[in-house]
Amino acid sequence: MDARRELLQKIQILEFVVHDTVLYLDTHPMDQAALNYYHHHRELLEAAVAEYNQCYGPMTSESVMSKNKWTWIDKPWPWELEA
Repeated sequence: MDARRELLQKIQILEFVVHDTVLYLDTHPMDQAALNYYHHHRELLEAAVAEYNQCYGPMTSESVMSKNKWTWIDKPWPWELEA
């Protein structure tokens, strides 16, 4: 598996973990261990997305940071792994 696919898979896993933890916290809002777990994995997710954006271009259109060029169209989108 190439580095781009591995990073994308890592992001997908972390997104699942964060979302699943949110669902748990919705019913257990006072669980400090779960809240710590959520924050830890959210930080990992944010770092992985930032790495993806830096290495492979914006992961989403909201990730475009350039003020003078629309970079969303410059590289293959995340779902175009064969490109």
